[in-house]
Amino acid sequence: PGLGRLGRVDFINALRSVADPDLHIVTDTADLVDSTRTATDMIVYLFYAVSAFAIALCEFMLWLSFTSNVNTNAWEFGVVRSIGLSISCVVRVYVYEALCLVLSGFVLGTATGLVVAITLTLQFNLFFELPLQMAFPVDLFIAMLVLSAGAAVLGSYLPARKLARRRIASVLKGM
Repeated sequence: PGLGRLGRVDFINALRSVADPDLHIVTDTADLVDSTRTATDMIVYLFYAVSAFAIALCEFMLWLSFTSNVNTNAWEFGVVRSIGLSISCVVRVYVYEALCLVLSGFVLGTATGLVVAITLTLQFNLFFELPLQMAFPVDLFIAMLVLSAGAAVLGSYLPARKLARRRIASVLKGM
């Protein structure tokens, strides 16, 4: 317990010199734990990178989808504006719609993922007769929630704002 890395290496080498390699295996578990922790950290960083890339793709897809949605509903947008709703109020309706869609998908996806993860973990632990231990990636979850909400706001605000800058008459005429 009180040995440093070099002391452990010397001790393990001394044990290996006297132990029969056919009957005994001498390993440094502290070194194995450090290697495993490093590999786990690298996998988590890979998950963060893949998640950021996926959110960027989702932002682009959401922007395209809401651009199409805003252009399809341009006449309704013009009618609502012509009866007195302010530009900011109409844009907020599009942003709220996007937030509802994205956050409900996020909640349903999280619930589905948790059910699948818990089921597979229980099955694995049942096979190896281990207790249930599952670590939920809270940092990644919060980062994805914030980025998803940001993507929803930007993906809906930009197309709606573009249409809101046009005059009501030109929107109603479809020009």
